[in-house]
Amino acid sequence: MADISKLDPNIKIFLDKLNGGAATHPHPHSPQATVAEGRKAYLFFSLNNAGWPLAMARVEDHWIPSSDPSHNIPIRIYTPTIGKTLPALIYFHGGGWQRGDIATHDSICRHFAHYAGCIVISVQWRLAPENKFPIGPNDCLAAYEWIVQNGKEYNVDTKRLGISGDSAGGNMTAILAQRLRSMDIQKPIFQLLCYASLDLSCSTHSYIDFAEGFFLSTERVKYYVASYVNSPSDIDNPLCSPLKNPDLKGLPPTHVVTAGFDPLHDEGKLYAERLKEAGIPVTYKCYEGFIHAFLHMNDSVPAVETALQEISEIVKKALFA
Repeated sequence: MADISKLDPNIKIFLDKLNGGAATHPHPHSPQATVAEGRKAYLFFSLNNAGWPLAMARVEDHWIPSSDPSHNIPIRIYTPTIGKTLPALIYFHGGGWQRGDIATHDSICRHFAHYAGCIVISVQWRLAPENKFPIGPNDCLAAYEWIVQNGKEYNVDTKRLGISGDSAGGNMTAILAQRLRSMDIQKPIFQLLCYASLDLSCSTHSYIDFAEGFFLSTERVKYYVASYVNSPSDIDNPLCSPLKNPDLKGLPPTHVVTAGFDPLHDEGKLYAERLKEAGIPVTYKCYEGFIHAFLHMNDSVPAVETALQEISEIVKKALFA
């Protein structure tokens, strides 16, 4: 059973309003919402809780090629300091495979660029249900390859790349790291996984402990998974569920972040344990009083700002070492 007393007080206020129907905006994970309505609600949640955007020396939007000749991938490049060649953190947005883009994760990327002092490149991979597996992972791979080949034009030190993402974007990150092992290409030197979706079977105990009432419900996770996969058999594919890959050797040093009141908590912790068993340098931090998607909430939950600084410090040490 969940011990509600461990919830961050501001998180509890947020949940009480949301669950009691007193919230000032629609629930981002309402089962009554259409896909379009859910996307709008997720964007509103992301912008409404993040506060005023941090200033950057330069922010640029570009469109880069995907593996599909008819589609270009939007990216946003955050440069904290002009005139220097800097390491880069490539960021893949979350949103349950159905929601999210470079706008919803603007604040998070600005924070990492500001506090870590690195360039951050946000990648807008294509969403389900219009674009099912494996289109998202293929977009992320195409973006990574493009950055390796072209990053120097944007003052990126392409030999010092990190990859990162939250939730479904953490899923994309872990999959990309696994795929790159067998490719003849510059490898990332670090990966950051924030409350990542790593096992789409939704079978760990935290899916029972935090099934409902904590922002993201187990029922909605299963709905998002069903909208993303082509058939239930995809769930056992490591390109969908990276935790199901029996071989985790050869992956980059990793920092895993989980939230204490999150259905996805257990799979993140288990992935960190398996990485350690495989000999990968790994650090792990559970933010005990937080819920899924807490990185968006630095304005409404002041303790999240501290968490963003802590995570950024780990990114900085990894990329500038």
